[in-house]
Amino acid sequence: MTLVVAVGVGFFRLPLSLLEIPWQYIAFTIQRNTGRITLAASPVLHHELSYLPLPTLAAHIRDTAARDPALARRALAACEIAPGQRRAGRRALALLRADELSTLARDRRFQPLRDLRGEWLPDPANADGTFAALQQVGRYLRAAELTLIARQRQELLTAAADRLRGLDNALLGSRDLEAPIYRAALPDWQRLVADWLAATRTAAALEVPNPFRPLVPLEPEFGREVFRGREPLVAEIESILGDPGQGAALALIGPRRCGKTSLLNMLPLKLPDALVVFFDTQNNPIDSTESLVKALVGQAQMQARRERRLTLPDAPPGPPMEALGAWFEQLERLDLSGAAVGRILLCIDEFERWEGLFPGDRRALLQLLGLLRATIQHRRRLRVLIAGAAQVDELDPMWADHLVNLRTLTIGPLTRPVTLDLLTRPSDDFPPDAIPPAVAEAVWSRTLGQPYLTQLYGSLLVKRMNDADRREATPADCTALDPAVLDQANTYLTNLVQAAPAAALAVLEALAQGQTVDLAAQDGATRRYLRRRGLVTEDGGLGIPVLGAFLRRAG
Repeated sequence: MTLVVAVGVGFFRLPLSLLEIPWQYIAFTIQRNTGRITLAASPVLHHELSYLPLPTLAAHIRDTAARDPALARRALAACEIAPGQRRAGRRALALLRADELSTLARDRRFQPLRDLRGEWLPDPANADGTFAALQQVGRYLRAAELTLIARQRQELLTAAADRLRGLDNALLGSRDLEAPIYRAALPDWQRLVADWLAATRTAAALEVPNPFRPLVPLEPEFGREVFRGREPLVAEIESILGDPGQGAALALIGPRRCGKTSLLNMLPLKLPDALVVFFDTQNNPIDSTESLVKALVGQAQMQARRERRLTLPDAPPGPPMEALGAWFEQLERLDLSGAAVGRILLCIDEFERWEGLFPGDRRALLQLLGLLRATIQHRRRLRVLIAGAAQVDELDPMWADHLVNLRTLTIGPLTRPVTLDLLTRPSDDFPPDAIPPAVAEAVWSRTLGQPYLTQLYGSLLVKRMNDADRREATPADCTALDPAVLDQANTYLTNLVQAAPAAALAVLEALAQGQTVDLAAQDGATRRYLRRRGLVTEDGGLGIPVLGAFLRRAG
């Protein structure tokens, strides 16, 4: 018995602990009373085998962080090592994050919350459910800050308020150490949103609502009402995914700004039993196979955690492509029953950019395509959807060689009935006579259903009505707005012109000048380019009349 006591005393360092505990208290008291930073003298920074909790350590770290964040980080790292101080370290970090959240609310700084970029905020890839919810609140508030339309701001703020309320309830029922600390920071955000929402409702009551969203892809939270005309595509995607016997990959192909990303964003809503992982090549800086695997796995983990409260495994160690293949196999075998998920759909947007990711090293791209081919042929739960502007046969032949069983779905302009319905009745609360049929026809004659331009005209029409305190648009408004449309769509239209091959551009310039062009006389590649991108109609006219006005103005 004496031996057991002696071992216990030695193991827990009780003699030293009896000195360390009062010393920690004294050090913090000196710092609090004199302002001198004394955290460097804390026992946690001088011995790793500290088993008994040190009082005031969390408060000591918190008090130090504002003046010496590097020292505070050293103490937090030491707490992770010392068994008895891990709880104090977790509490200190939670307090620092809560303080930062309150500061961001007081200063109305939404971008750091949106991106989870700050002194103490967690990295987005490692954010738990609390910070995933706060990050979404940051997205709503940043969007509300940027919009000039009161009703859109009202929708965004209402969503932020709902998300904060749900988070408050979740934290109230949580037994996590950090839950009450984070919950104490929420009232600052709730008051900010409530005050802002009250002022916005007053302003929105005086406006014609503007549901049109030309600048950003539509999302389930905002833009569902104006997501029109894509039901057949969604039904076909569902049919292919729902057939376990089909080892097919999907390719969603369409010109830029035609609604591909909006359709991908809506898939989680339209496919409720699927975990949809959205990976945008353009928005993820990639310069190697290692960075590609890291970005892809990180995005999938973050989205699964945010959307389904589902924890996906890390990629195993090893060469990048082998690790990615093993990770795909883990996903294929993952038990998803608890998350009500029957399949995983990996959506890769801007897939054609992969050709430029590995300059001079075709082996890496070949490995990647080989992995996709194996996934397509042999996996049934994990499915792949690629989206882009180029057909596979327009790329290097290796794409067609590897992407066997590829089912190509094309997305193009909206039909005339869908376009007219979208403009005249974009949402349930839109005044029925605000955009009369004659005005909708005038927009159709300029856009022929090109989604981005149609949304742009709709948005500018509503803004023009609100600026003039009118409740109804006229065809003359479309004429007045034509220069503004050309200005705001300049980047999109310039890209169309610069990307076009010389022969295709010559056809577009001739059509813009009112000349008749015999498309049958053009070479096959030119005809395919123009038709696949919706730049010409079936009868040989301009597929986007606004582009003709742009070319005439530029020439």
